[in-house]
Amino acid sequence: MTSSNFHLRPMQGADLPAVVALQARAYAPFFHEDEAVFRGKLTAFPDWCWVAQMADGELAAYLFTQPARLGRPPCLGDGSGSHKDGADTLHLHDMAVSPLARGTGLAARMTAHALEAAQKAEFRHGRLRWASLIAVQGSVPYWARHGFVPGQVAPDLSSYGPGAAYLVRPLAPELVP
Repeated sequence: MTSSNFHLRPMQGADLPAVVALQARAYAPFFHEDEAVFRGKLTAFPDWCWVAQMADGELAAYLFTQPARLGRPPCLGDGSGSHKDGADTLHLHDMAVSPLARGTGLAARMTAHALEAAQKAEFRHGRLRWASLIAVQGSVPYWARHGFVPGQVAPDLSSYGPGAAYLVRPLAPELVP
């Protein structure tokens, strides 16, 4: 099975119960956000949330992203959408891949899809120039393979617990983090 076996599409409200179930399989309980937080993110950023679906209709993965400001990521559990004014960064907030789809390249495909959408996006204050994320559960090496490096600004990551790392990468090659 490869990532091309999965259909990427915008997330819908009806997907949220499956998203919550997938999150429970992918993350330690400390990192779980409830359905209301996810609903808030989906409502605030409907163009920035995606799912990957298997042929049988089961969700194989999800990705929540949102416009943000460099160095000012949302806290864990923030579903308000309060960071979109003056956005210069696409923040990859949460991605999980089903155990059935791991090793297929689906996470890389979803990340590439989000970064491509961010490169094309136009905002009131201009274009998005950066991508950011908070690496948890020892995922820094994975994200480093996709061009993410520690950000020069160290935001407050206390809501993400010990070991969390703020990582960034430019959306255009001429930018340096």
